[in-house]
Amino acid sequence: MRSASRPRGLWVEVDPGFHVGNDRRQFLGSITGTPREGFRAFGPQSDFLGRFDDLDEAKAAVAAAASSAVAAPEVEPQLS
Repeated sequence: MRSASRPRGLWVEVDPGFHVGNDRRQFLGSITGTPREGFRAFGPQSDFLGRFDDLDEAKAAVAAAASSAVAAPEVEPQLS
């Protein structure tokens, strides 16, 4: 039997069909939808990450996107 990995962070359904996630360091993102219609995942800047059939898959995509954003922060150009 294969065990499913638990998505990173704390996830709360704040309204029916609207989930938000965060961890101790940052807002991870949000997910909207239901099992019947599918789940749409959004990153911490509300960027669309994809549509998923499974809520845990959507959570994992949001957590992965947030992790990559932390690992490679956006660098602002310097003015000369």
